[in-house]
Parts: sequence; C-alpha cells; structure tokens
Amino acid sequence: MEGLPEWTYDAPVAQDVIYGAGYGNLSNLQNSIKMAQTAARNVLTESISTAVNEIITTYTNDAGSGANRQAMDAFENLSIQNASAVLTGVTQEELYINPADNSVWVLMSIPKANVETSLRESADEVFQSETFVRNEASAEANAMLDNAIEKYFGLGGVED
Repeated sequence: MEGLPEWTYDAPVAQDVIYGAGYGNLSNLQNSIKMAQTAARNVLTESISTAVNEIITTYTNDAGSGANRQAMDAFENLSIQNASAVLTGVTQEELYINPADNSVWVLMSIPKANVETSLRESADEVFQSETFVRNEASAEANAMLDNAIEKYFGLGGVED
C-alpha cells in the first residue's frame, strides 16, 4: 500500500462517526470520482445494515418468545428499512487521486447521530401508529428497542 494514504486501506474509527472508503478507476476522472463516492456510500450502507441486524438480534434476544408479538412485528418492520435511506448528512472527508494510474479513493463519513435519529424516527412512527396498541408489554418492548439502539449508536432515546 506504498504511497496510498492510510485511510485507503485502514478506515478511521471514531466514537461518533462511521467512515467508509471507496475506490474508482474508470475511463475519466469524473466517472472515477463518482464510482469511488458510490463505493464509499455502499461501505457506509453495509456498516449501518450490519449494526441494524445486530440491533435486531439484541432486541429479539432481549424480548424473548414471550414478548408482545405486535412489538416484535413492529421492530421486524423497522429492520427492513433500507440503510441507504438513512444516509442523510454523508460528507466527503478526503479525495486521493493516484498519479500512477489516475485511480481515485474517496473517504466519506456520516455522524452516528444521523443514523440514530433516522432509526428512532422510524421506530417512533411504528410505536405511534394507530394499529399499535399501547400497553405495558409495548412500553417494555419500546424500552428494549431504545436500549438496543443505544448500544450501537450511543445517543438519546425513543419517545414513548
């Protein structure tokens, strides 16, 4: 990896930001940049999808088989949210053009707070819907969901 910036092969890690690096090498520089940006966004999407799947696992394990089925259904519905839909606020942090072959590397980031906000808004919509019956079990399920999101994104809570 000689000559390449470290972030091209070892993406930074931060408490409050998710990073993704992407590569592009097409027929012209502009297309290479677009390809690298898309690849970096795909890395971010994959990271978010992985975290959401872990949240689902945590929630399902915490809720157990005796949990309120409507809450389980609601969270499963939340889990199918497309991670690309939560990529609000993505920023291009770095751009590197390799002089040897004009290939492009891009480093993009998204604040974890943006992802958390989007997940919580989706969860709030489910828990506030007319078809969701509020009761003790649903309040407990809401708290479990809140704890699962907190574990992975570490900010605020879902409004009940």
